[in-house]
Amino acid sequence: MKQRKIIITGYGTVAKEFIKLLDQKKKELIEKYHTEFKVVGIIGSIGMTYESEGLNLAVLHNLPQGSLGISQYASMKDLTVEKPSLKGDILLECTPTNLETGEPALSYMKQAIEAKMDIVSVSKGALVQSLPELLAMAKTKGCQIKYSGATAAALPTLDIGEFSLAGSNIQSIQGILNGTSNFILTSMSEGNITFEEALQQAQKKGIAEKNPNLDIKGLDSACKILLLANGLFHTNLTFGDIEIEGIEKITKADMQRAKINGCEWKLIAAAKKQGDKLILQVKPEILPPENPLIHVKGTNKGILFETEEMGTICCVGGASHPKGAAAAALKDVINLIR
Repeated sequence: MKQRKIIITGYGTVAKEFIKLLDQKKKELIEKYHTEFKVVGIIGSIGMTYESEGLNLAVLHNLPQGSLGISQYASMKDLTVEKPSLKGDILLECTPTNLETGEPALSYMKQAIEAKMDIVSVSKGALVQSLPELLAMAKTKGCQIKYSGATAAALPTLDIGEFSLAGSNIQSIQGILNGTSNFILTSMSEGNITFEEALQQAQKKGIAEKNPNLDIKGLDSACKILLLANGLFHTNLTFGDIEIEGIEKITKADMQRAKINGCEWKLIAAAKKQGDKLILQVKPEILPPENPLIHVKGTNKGILFETEEMGTICCVGGASHPKGAAAAALKDVINLIR
């Protein structure tokens, strides 16, 4: 039986859910994949808790997330909170997304590549800033980078493009990649309410953040379509190459006009080939009844590939919560060893 040692950077909600999943599925993973995955270190803002034979996950997932949980675990186990270092087989990158610099994720990922560690990233910032550079670095060191959890959490967007459509010529991608904005638009349509009322509903339910700009202004969707484009089309585009428009200007009257013809407003992130160029944009669009993405409701997401050889491929669903993102990260960890 093989062992794969995992270092986690960032101990927020997704990392904590990953710990729970890994603990719950330990025996199943050994039986199916003949591999024991051990989390040997967790790095937070206060430093790293490390045990070479693996942290006790059952104890960990009963402690708080963040630095408080890391320090409490270290105290319970009589461990010293160490200076962060990457000594393992897999880096699971879960630090908060920083779209301006990509840090601290970018530095952690570069250190991991230098240490010849494979990487699974849920955080988007470093990938948005430097995905082509990181992939090139990883290739020289014989490492792999998986990031399906960063492109739409549980919805298998990247997997379909990389594996199910391997060998096909993808002409375009259309995606509803942000569950919060889709919940707001669905609420406006079905409840005949204003954008402001729908946003308040989403915030009360914990679906939208107090500061929802990443979601409603299309920035989160832009990150995801950029990662899909650079990953699947092998381009070197940047955030500045995306035309971005959010949903905050859509009115109750706009919604009703669309519904007269059986149409619906959706925030669509798209990558489309135009000659030798790849055009990226995120904007609200009125979808006709024949577009499969019109049926994506609430916090669900969806993606539609147009291919030359296989025609139209659509996938809809995917949980929009930390457990779904953690499950996507676990899937990537498993696929590293397949």
